[in-house]
Amino acid sequence: MKTQNKGTSWLSWIGNNSALVAFIILFVLGSIFVPNFFSRQNFSAILYQYAIIGFLALGQLLVILTAGIDLSQGSLVAFTSIVVALAMSKYGILPAVLAGLLATTVLGLINGLLVSRTRIPAFVVTLGMMGIARGLALVLSDAKPVSVEIESFVKFGRANIFGIPVSAIILLAFCIGIGYFLKNRKLGRYIYAVGGSEESARLSGIDVKKIKLFVYAASAFLTAIGGVIWTARLSSGSPIGANNYEMESIAAVIVGGGSLFGGVGSVFGTVIGFLLFGTINSILNLVGISPYWQGTIKGILILLAVALSQLRRLREKKSEVKK
Repeated sequence: MKTQNKGTSWLSWIGNNSALVAFIILFVLGSIFVPNFFSRQNFSAILYQYAIIGFLALGQLLVILTAGIDLSQGSLVAFTSIVVALAMSKYGILPAVLAGLLATTVLGLINGLLVSRTRIPAFVVTLGMMGIARGLALVLSDAKPVSVEIESFVKFGRANIFGIPVSAIILLAFCIGIGYFLKNRKLGRYIYAVGGSEESARLSGIDVKKIKLFVYAASAFLTAIGGVIWTARLSSGSPIGANNYEMESIAAVIVGGGSLFGGVGSVFGTVIGFLLFGTINSILNLVGISPYWQGTIKGILILLAVALSQLRRLREKKSEVKK
């Protein structure tokens, strides 16, 4: 009987940490069989490419925890880049960065107001904002890239310390901060409560509208940080770039154990999620497989993750009924 319990607990642990297990297996296989995978340059490249997605994924996590979704992130990155690039040519680095962060956060607040104050689904609201932000980026830039001439800003986007991109170090600091916030602060616990049961949260005295307003604004703010770094790396603002970035961030959260039904997810799982995708992309690139397969594999992973999440949810309901 004890052996069965141990076996069941191991299977349960693997089911609850499938992204981590997949990441470890891929990492080991890549290190053994893929030339140049196990190298500092390759690890640095993965962090360099996925640090921006990491910021978006953290914002997406906050929204998904409330059973919402933010489809506007890719467009917000492009919008941020145009605002930053245009402001930098006139006012310098700090005012430009602040302008980009503020302008994008305002759009996030609009998302939050519409989701929390109306009955319009988050999917529809953020889909509309996707078009609005992209349109604003095109109008402000006259549908052309806006170059950034300040060298120190460009160097920041490409800087590294001992082979670790500065952007990844900043992301790590945010991951630690948001992880602490969700676990130990009242507002963080309220976010989980709203996603777990909005009606129960409301009856217990939680201001659900304020929580939703906060998470969409926070998602936009974190997206804007990713947009600032993206602008520095490109040394320009691009009104047509960052396509499907929101899909990457949603995938990272879901594959990392988050639930589209809300109330389930963690910073650690989200980090594993985007690192898993970074590892997959790296292996496919090093092996020479067409990049078009990357989307196919990501789609399969998302479907599997959602299926596992649904099975876990059904199993939990059955156990509750038995009790």
